This record gives sequence, structure tokens and C-alpha cells, in this order.
Amino acid sequence: SRVPDLLITIDDNSTDGTLNELRESGFSTMQSTSTSLVPETRIAQNFVQGVRTAISHGADIVVLGDHDDVWHLNRVEHQAKVLDSQESIAMVASDGFLIDEFGAAVPGTLRQTFPVPSDLMTLPPRKQWPFALRHSLATGGASAIRPSTLTDWSVPPGWLHDRWWSLEALRHGALTIDTTPVIDYRISDNQRVGLETAGQESAARWSRNKVKALGVTSRRLSDLTRLIRS
Repeated sequence: SRVPDLLITIDDNSTDGTLNELRESGFSTMQSTSTSLVPETRIAQNFVQGVRTAISHGADIVVLGDHDDVWHLNRVEHQAKVLDSQESIAMVASDGFLIDEFGAAVPGTLRQTFPVPSDLMTLPPRKQWPFALRHSLATGGASAIRPSTLTDWSVPPGWLHDRWWSLEALRHGALTIDTTPVIDYRISDNQRVGLETAGQESAARWSRNKVKALGVTSRRLSDLTRLIRS
């Protein structure tokens, strides 16, 4: 219902005919510049590269997307309206239905996998942050951002882009949790990183996972300290 003004693809070493198909469909394509061997960091850096490219072309709103999801026909229009409704909004985190690799519906939604209190944005920081630090607030493939609202969209190593951006937006009171499904989110045996909960649905499992990853947790704590003080 609203066509994007610009289509950008960051290609991470594909070896089939994908790039030619994308170019024929009007996409501006470029190779990934990330040199990281850590999957989360590499994914985040690819998205950062895409956002920076969009900014360089004058984009006001960047609608994020993974390569294999299905966008609903009103996605761009809906998320643009949400962002345009308040100039202070930096990120809208919408919902999505789940489908398998063949496109068949899978029970549940992204928001049911990662539930967020409806009053999260009205809670005081002392209640917001304990929840936000333990739970995912956004899935990148179902989110849209307004880069100009926050001055720095870089992502520290080890963080996924959607996780870091949602925390940064929350820190500035610029996050909107949207319950409208805007995509069909594709999952398969080889593509499940977006649904990994890291045990956040259980306090005990979450704590055990953090102990196992103590070095990573310490680095992230340092990143969060700088974010919260910004």
C-alpha cells in the first residue's frame, strides 16, 4: 500500500543468482564490509551498513528486513504512520506471524514468543530496565527505525542490532511496542537465531546462561553502563 522509496540489500557472500534477481527487481546491492567471524556481530554490522547507506541516500525512515520473510502489504504504510505520529519515536517494534520454510503457518507470533508488558513505556526506569535487560523487546525483521532521532546507530561487538537499538531507543523514551503483525517471520532448522530466548522465560535458566557466558556478560555490562549514562 506504500512502496519504499529505496530498496537496499547487503549481500553477505551469496553464491547463487540472488544478486541478479534483486537488481532486476530494483534493489541497490552492495557487499557486506563486515570482517567479524562472530555471527551476532556480523549480522548486526550488516544491518548497520544498510542503515548508514540508507541515511546517505536521504532516508528518513528505514524499514528493516531479513532475506526470507514475507512483508504484509500495509507494512511500510503502517510503520511509517506510527513513526510519523510522534517525532520523538526512534524505533517501532511490531509483531509478526510465524511460518515454516515452505510458507505454512506455525503456531504463535513474535510477540507471543517475546511478550512485553503493554505499559512498559509508562513504567519508571527502575521497573523498565530490569525487564528490558532480561527480555527481548524487538525483532529486527519486524521493526522500523528513524535514525535521525538518535545520533548513533552503531552497535557494540557481540550485540545483535535489534537488541541494542531497542535498548538505546528505550533509554531515550523513543521506543514504541506495536502489536500489529507486519510480516510473516520464516523459521527453519538453519534459521532460528531470531527466536532464541536464551532462557529469558525462566529466571533460573537465564541466570545459568549468564554464568556460562561470564566474559561476554562483563563486556555487555560495560556497554550498558555507557548507554545508561548517555
